[in-house]
Amino acid sequence: MKVAVIVGHDKKSAGAYSKSLKISEYVYNSEVASELSCVADIYKRPNANGYKSQMQILANELNPKGYDLVVELHFNSFNEKANGTETVGFKGNNHTKYIGNSFNEKISKHYKTINRGHKTSDVGGRGYWFLKLMDAPALILEPFFGDASEALKFADTKEYACIIKQWLMDIK
Repeated sequence: MKVAVIVGHDKKSAGAYSKSLKISEYVYNSEVASELSCVADIYKRPNANGYKSQMQILANELNPKGYDLVVELHFNSFNEKANGTETVGFKGNNHTKYIGNSFNEKISKHYKTINRGHKTSDVGGRGYWFLKLMDAPALILEPFFGDASEALKFADTKEYACIIKQWLMDIK
């Protein structure tokens, strides 16, 4: 299976910050992605103004390459109390729902966290342009809430990357 992994956010807009891990989404997921280069092609968001423009450039680069799956690495942040793992896919895509649920099951079992399930996005929703513009099935991975104490379970980026590798092998 040919997989592309995109690091969520960028240097200028680094995403959520985890006080527990003392790291932003962008830096954390850059570390995770570096461990995945043996099983996937790694991409960072292009330097462009605005999320939609970044996703259009990324889609123009990735779509001709014929990927079987494209995932974007993130982590959640909400109210310092919410926790658990979830994935986000495009509304109506049963394939991404299936593989998203398999990711959530693997993460919740390994880290003993709540499985919040697979969520869907439509016009204006989370990750809409990423999910809409990719030709391949696309998923946003949200394994934990960085602003909650559960983030400490994910401190070892190599361990988390290993779980992603196992998951990718399971869904082939």
